[in-house]
Amino acid sequence: MKTKWPKNYIGILDGGGDVWGVRLPDIDGCVGGGATPEAAIADVTQALRDVLAHKQSSGVPFPAASAISEILRREKPGKGESTVIIPVVLDAGRSVRANLTMDAGL
Repeated sequence: MKTKWPKNYIGILDGGGDVWGVRLPDIDGCVGGGATPEAAIADVTQALRDVLAHKQSSGVPFPAASAISEILRREKPGKGESTVIIPVVLDAGRSVRANLTMDAGL
């Protein structure tokens, strides 16, 4: 049975200077950080991928993704915070190219 998952989750971006963070309200403990907003978004995207891959391998359903209006109502982002869309990137069903080195005698 193929697992259905949301295409993205809404994150809350916060920070300044060289310290930035993103939290995903729909997934407890899923956060990312970095020296730039882009680095924090990339980090939380990887964290989300790891969390969802673990849930998938354990047979645990993925958390539902809330609409941005629901996140704004529930989280009430503070001054300096903004919402960002974090894509769900899973390796399942994706072909990759690999180069292999083998002994010529094989």
